[in-house]
Amino acid sequence: MTELKPRKYVLIGIPNSGKSTIGRLVAKKLQIPFYNTDKLAYERLNLDNPARLFLPSNVRRLVEEKSKLLVELAKLEGCAIIEIWPESVLRPFDVKVMKKIGTIIYIKRETKSAIAGAKKSNRMFLYHMNTGKKIDMLPEAINLYAEESHHFEALADLTLENNGSLNEAVEKLAAMISG
Repeated sequence: MTELKPRKYVLIGIPNSGKSTIGRLVAKKLQIPFYNTDKLAYERLNLDNPARLFLPSNVRRLVEEKSKLLVELAKLEGCAIIEIWPESVLRPFDVKVMKKIGTIIYIKRETKSAIAGAKKSNRMFLYHMNTGKKIDMLPEAINLYAEESHHFEALADLTLENNGSLNEAVEKLAAMISG
């Protein structure tokens, strides 16, 4: 295996673009750490009930925690892949930290492909706290972030087109990082 430079690679993109899946697989392949800022923030704040995430007090805490995580991850030694939540590209403080962290890679996926994948995976369903009714938020979130894709493009050092197979995307990202 090629010796990697001690850099960090920040993955950005719309929801369901493949940041988590591709990032985790490439990190395993290259034997480097992978950090998911969403997951880490939820764990730190003990937000295990998805419906509670959107309470105003929890949203504010979550945003603050994710910014703190960026600062902490920036200080880590060695190579790593870091998945960033989509909102970070709209927050000036987070953008400043991301630029210091390392190479920013935009995982670009067609909106229709992201929505189709979301429907297959049953991800991001929430349940109304009072009624228990299932709420499908992901297609709407994907569309909203796709409208803001120019922010991802402007911030990125590199872009990985993720409209083919998972294996193709993993190979492309591994090649970007190792070479």
